[in-house]
Amino acid sequence: MVVTWVVPELNADFSQDFEDIIIQYMYDNWAETNPAKGTVLKPDYESEPDRISFKPGFPDFFRPYECAIVQTRTTPLEKMGGFWVFTTGLDVMVRMKRIEKDGIAYDIQLENMEKEVQRIVENYIPNEILGIKDIIYDDNVSTEKVYGARDTWAKSDWRTVIHIKIFYQKNDTS
Repeated sequence: MVVTWVVPELNADFSQDFEDIIIQYMYDNWAETNPAKGTVLKPDYESEPDRISFKPGFPDFFRPYECAIVQTRTTPLEKMGGFWVFTTGLDVMVRMKRIEKDGIAYDIQLENMEKEVQRIVENYIPNEILGIKDIIYDDNVSTEKVYGARDTWAKSDWRTVIHIKIFYQKNDTS
């Protein structure tokens, strides 16, 4: 017997990967201006060199500011009759590359990007993205800086990973 799962709000399954759905949502709701978003998800380096790039997948390190998302773990939480409630983890990776390596100046853009992702997650309205009931921080770790053993304040690449979860429901229509 073939089982058919559908997201009730869509009357079908999700048509895109969660990375694509959530990165578009982040881009659409981005309000921070330091760094600001470009006119498209991945702005042209020549015309918008100081804009943040948004992409599904891992950072590509070609831009001074990036926000990238990868899907991690999907867990069925509860089965109720003919439907399941799931969570899927996503790692939101924000990074910046300092143009000038110096040990004195403090660049606030990474912190601004962290706060903006947090603002977007905290202000999510249930089903604002059709089919996604909620977006929350991961239970175990919500935000972590990515440092190496030999990092100093003069390093040029700075990163933070913000762990989030999305909640959604799938019904068995078979």
